[in-house]
Amino acid sequence: MEDFSTVKGKDGKLVRYATCIHCHVAKYKADPKYGSSNAKKHLDLCDAYQAYLAANPFHTPEFDQKVFCRMFADAIMYHSYPLSIVEHVKLREMLTYLNSKVRHITRNTILKYCFLEHKRLKSMLHEILVDVNSRICFTFVGMRALLSHILNFRYFPPPHRGIDIYLFVVGLIKEWNLEGKTFSMTCDNAGSMDVMVARLKSDLQTFGTLPLGGRFFHVRCCAHILNLIVQSGMKVIDASVLKVRETVNYIADSDNRLVLFEKYVVDSKSNFVGKLLIDCATRWNSTYQMLKRALEAKDALNLFAIVDTSFDFGLSADEFRLPYY
Repeated sequence: MEDFSTVKGKDGKLVRYATCIHCHVAKYKADPKYGSSNAKKHLDLCDAYQAYLAANPFHTPEFDQKVFCRMFADAIMYHSYPLSIVEHVKLREMLTYLNSKVRHITRNTILKYCFLEHKRLKSMLHEILVDVNSRICFTFVGMRALLSHILNFRYFPPPHRGIDIYLFVVGLIKEWNLEGKTFSMTCDNAGSMDVMVARLKSDLQTFGTLPLGGRFFHVRCCAHILNLIVQSGMKVIDASVLKVRETVNYIADSDNRLVLFEKYVVDSKSNFVGKLLIDCATRWNSTYQMLKRALEAKDALNLFAIVDTSFDFGLSADEFRLPYY
């Protein structure tokens, strides 16, 4: 809207109007108290304006502070930025350079926009689930499926009894109105989960018969079962694993020892590349990576143990030759 004209109103006062420069038909009062919402609505429907945009794909629209805030909130959530990023001085300088119309905001303001975006996306997902004609599978673990959505991510305070978990989950299912669309529930093998699933299965039967009488409602997490199997098998080499773990911790706990270890890698003419890894004791794959790296660095570790008299590596040659590695 850039073509302006002035017309005398019925009360004799002059009224300023703005006319759409694209279609030259739509006309609106050019007065701050009326805002610009009507003009924006017109542009969304104006064929001439839409044709102009199609012919000029690199056209820069007028700056909109609300759009800027929504996009900033979306970037924060997508990249897991801290809310305080909106108050970073150098970032603000850059944004001002890009567009002098930017009004800088606080972390409280961007938090409000994050909640608004969450509310909008939750509403969209709710509408999708309402129209779903098939059954829905739930999971407590971080599984990825062909089509999956996170319905809830929330701190769950103790106690973690089966009844407490049941009340939490049944509330969630009711919140999303999915009582009659549930197919299965995947969770780990904790006893509290067995209690929760049994109560939940009984409740859902009252909303609509579960497929096959609920025979396949409780799905036990295969990854958790596999982890338990491997952890049980690794008890055979628990002592050796502990020695490697303590060794890695000892070296990684000091910058000086890290420098010495790197020197011994060179001195021992080892082919070891990278760094030693510490495992997460409950994740067997990380333990495997820790042992693999330690085996690759065997010569450097042995040399380290010889030079550092306060360090007892403890792994014998026989342990290094064990087929478990």
